[in-house]
Parts: sequence; structure tokens; C-alpha cells
Amino acid sequence: METNNSHRRDQEGNIEAEDNYAAHQDDPAPSPEAIKEPNDRSASFTIWVAVFIAIAILGVIYLIYIFA
Repeated sequence: METNNSHRRDQEGNIEAEDNYAAHQDDPAPSPEAIKEPNDRSASFTIWVAVFIAIAILGVIYLIYIFA
């Protein structure tokens, strides 16, 4: 079953994975779902949390090295 945006769907209506790449060589744009996907968890927040945790762990290791 085909839809108007050329995404194939199974009998339950779920979008099937793309397997005919040659059919889209004339229009290789990203899918509309990829463009409209919400960015609810930005990478900048996650990176700062990881940096803070790394600095805290290194600080603890440094203090153990100095006072042990």
C-alpha cells in the first residue's frame, strides 16, 4: 500500500523501511519525519552535564592523590 508521500506501509499502517534507493536518486532530500522531528533533548545540555561529572570525578581523584 502506497501513500501520497511515497512511504510504504504494512497492513497495520506502520511505515516500512526504505529498500528502493534508486527510486529516490532524483530527490535525495531527508524524509519529512526527519525534518519535523522535535528536538526535545539538546546535545548542549548533555555535554555540559558530562563535563561537570568528569570534572567532579577528576577533582575527587586529585584530592585523594594529594591527601593520601
